[in-house]
Amino acid sequence: MDKRDEHGRFLPGCCSNGRPKGSKNKATSEVREKFQQLVDSYSLEQMKLDLMELDPGERLRIMSGLLDFFIPKLNRTDHSITIGDETIIIQLPQSNDNRLLESENIQPGLPAASE
Repeated sequence: MDKRDEHGRFLPGCCSNGRPKGSKNKATSEVREKFQQLVDSYSLEQMKLDLMELDPGERLRIMSGLLDFFIPKLNRTDHSITIGDETIIIQLPQSNDNRLLESENIQPGLPAASE
């Protein structure tokens, strides 16, 4: 039983829980479509030229922001050890890649020297 008028609006006295789960918002769909058209018309060559016109700091911020869409963030892993009354917590990115450890002068499996 449909309680809507010819324009798709609910008739007075009819209540609803809103849009059905999974249905698309028309306004959002239109904005996404227009944005996709804009992106499609923006060539890679023009993007490179525009990035090179920015100062290095701004260019780095933009590139860093874009990385979130292409490279997943690493989960942090917390390791703790208690020696006597003192608890030491070591936080490392979860990765099989030891480049971070090498850049920090940390031996795999050994805690960092405290300063």
